[in-house]
Amino acid sequence: MREKADFRIDVGAAKALIYWKSLFADEVAARARRLAAESSQPEHVTLSHYQQAAQIAVRSLSAAILDGGPSSDDHKAA
Repeated sequence: MREKADFRIDVGAAKALIYWKSLFADEVAARARRLAAESSQPEHVTLSHYQQAAQIAVRSLSAAILDGGPSSDDHKAA
């Protein structure tokens, strides 16, 4: 049985988390596709491409977090 949570998440915090997750996922996917396109098998995206892309995206995510949460314009998922 699951216990009821004893905490609340601020709406701004939840929006920021959603934005950061979307930003990270979008960047990893796009960078992995670019890495694959530059490889010997451009139509084949591998785990290695995603790992390399995630390492790069972490730095961008860190910068986005330091800059604050989502802007007044909501991040639109592709």
